[in-house]
Amino acid sequence: MQMIAACGFNQRNITIASLSLAVGVGFTAASEQDIWSIFPEIVQDVFGGNVVAVVFVVAMLLSYALPENMEVTH
Repeated sequence: MQMIAACGFNQRNITIASLSLAVGVGFTAASEQDIWSIFPEIVQDVFGGNVVAVVFVVAMLLSYALPENMEVTH
């Protein structure tokens, strides 16, 4: 949260942080169901036991996909 505060609380940063954390919580619960068994072994090794890696990948993808200016103007 301190890193987000240092970057500023704008719509883009809040969206990236909240979606990444939500996916992380979801994958934490889903990892108990052994959802990674359908993926190749290397994906299982990287993401199966480490939800932080999933959160990192989601945050990076969102930072590249979302526009720089997401502020709503009327």
